[in-house]
Amino acid sequence: MMCGYVSNASLRSDMGPRRYRVIARDDGWSIVIGDACTRPFPDRKAALRIARQLQSQANRLFRPSALLQP
Repeated sequence: MMCGYVSNASLRSDMGPRRYRVIARDDGWSIVIGDACTRPFPDRKAALRIARQLQSQANRLFRPSALLQP
């Protein structure tokens, strides 16, 4: 599970696929999704690895065919 904070809370009406990305911050690298941001990781490679894993999981959950399964 991702922990962190929401910098600009807003209700989103679109429920499209999630897009994880990594951004540079003063103390390192954070994973961002929408308005949510993790605490900084000191190592960019670690942040990228985790973001890829989260993106892969999100992609599997969002598959339209998975929504039709009972």
